Amino acid sequence: MKTPSHRRRSGYILFELVIALTIFAIAALGLARALNQAAETANLLKRDQIIRIGMRNFLEEIRRKPITEMSTSQMDTTYGVTYTSSTEPVSLRTTSGGTLTDIYNLTIKATSSFDGVPEEATLNVYVYKPAQQ
Repeated sequence: MKTPSHRRRSGYILFELVIALTIFAIAALGLARALNQAAETANLLKRDQIIRIGMRNFLEEIRRKPITEMSTSQMDTTYGVTYTSSTEPVSLRTTSGGTLTDIYNLTIKATSSFDGVPEEATLNVYVYKPAQQ
């Protein structure tokens, strides 16, 4: 026959088990949230890297064209990024008082949308395009 103290001890074991399972569930939930956040951050970093590589490739392609063809737009349908380039002439004065010509500011903009939020990245580079003689 079970004594009242033995029944009381069984109740404490059940209570300890419930507390232990609650602590474990809270810890597992925290770990799941941390892993989810890490995965989202990795996706954002990968997307930024893809855009930077795309801008660099677009720059290398555009730089080789004549100045009249440098202002253009190109769509990357794989990642949903639009690259747009524009040029404007730059006039630089030298220390001797002369003016450098045939230098242009090439601006490349990458526009995309992530989770419905538009994003834009810009790259500015000076290019030297001498007049064709």
